[in-house]
Amino acid sequence: MRKKIKLILIILLAGFVFLHNTQGQETTPKFYFGGFNINTGKFLPHSKRIENIKANVFAVQAKLYQNLFNTDKWENPFKSTKFGYSLTYIHTQNAIIGDFWGANMFMEPMLFSYRRLHLYSHLGAGIAYATEKFNKETNPANYMISTDFSFFFNLKLNLDYQLSKQFSIGLNAGFSHCSNAALYLPNLGINMLNYGVNIGYRIFEEKTPQIINPTFNTEKKWAHDLAIGIATRGVNEELNKYYIILTTDYAINRFISRKNILSLNFHYVLRQGDIYDKYYDTKYYNYFGLALGHELLIKKLSIITQLGAYIFDTNLNQHYWYARLGVRYYFTKNIYGMMTLTNRKQSADYLQYAIGYRLR
Repeated sequence: MRKKIKLILIILLAGFVFLHNTQGQETTPKFYFGGFNINTGKFLPHSKRIENIKANVFAVQAKLYQNLFNTDKWENPFKSTKFGYSLTYIHTQNAIIGDFWGANMFMEPMLFSYRRLHLYSHLGAGIAYATEKFNKETNPANYMISTDFSFFFNLKLNLDYQLSKQFSIGLNAGFSHCSNAALYLPNLGINMLNYGVNIGYRIFEEKTPQIINPTFNTEKKWAHDLAIGIATRGVNEELNKYYIILTTDYAINRFISRKNILSLNFHYVLRQGDIYDKYYDTKYYNYFGLALGHELLIKKLSIITQLGAYIFDTNLNQHYWYARLGVRYYFTKNIYGMMTLTNRKQSADYLQYAIGYRLR
């Protein structure tokens, strides 16, 4: 029960930060919209333990969001960005997987615009409730989800056509993932590929004064980051034990606009055990990774995505590639807190909590 409460509190805290952050953005004007996405798709098995599970996906997403238009040339290519909240119902048509009810916070930066045609990238994060989960007696084949509540991520591309000032329609395609970041095992996670249609309606417009992004300095386009963090990971469903994971991150950053940073990341991990989780191994292993990353700044909040590989691994487990998705909040101009999910072996590896400093 404490693990479930911890998971819910983490996501509620992230929601509070997001709400606080979106007040008084550095763009003007604001447009408020409501809308729906209606999607179909497939469940993607990513492990031999679940390769025989088949499922078709039907999903409905209700969205409420605001669209902020930028006024500064430095904001290109993200000329406008949508911020909002969504409720999602996913029906998998499979008794083992069950259905999901999700609540997300999301942002959609504009990637391309031509007259009435607009292309957005969609990044959403939140919480999902699963109607089915792992149970040794009643549902032993569900190695994907073992808790009632899980982290819920959406990555999509949305192509919208503006019919009028009020209405828009479009198409979308993307990827959805549910997992509890190895806080509770088994946790292979759910991966779903989906595509469908969008419908949007503008409710009203609000104009606000422009505020400069406090995390950006127009005179200094290079910066360096140093962060230290900690994480834990469960061993397996048979053992009530946890690994300790310590992390150190260093990054060289290049500002390409007020909102966008490209980075070269050096990632060091000191952890107990191996990621196969076959037994409780108390030995410590060293990992050194190198990754390319992107950071999207929205006032004091930022979204981090990284793709990299471990170039040094004392455990020699042959799983070199990893991906990271995280949220960063700047307490001051240079000091930030960070929560990052590392994905390895096509499933969640660990959830890192870190504190960092940016040197400009």
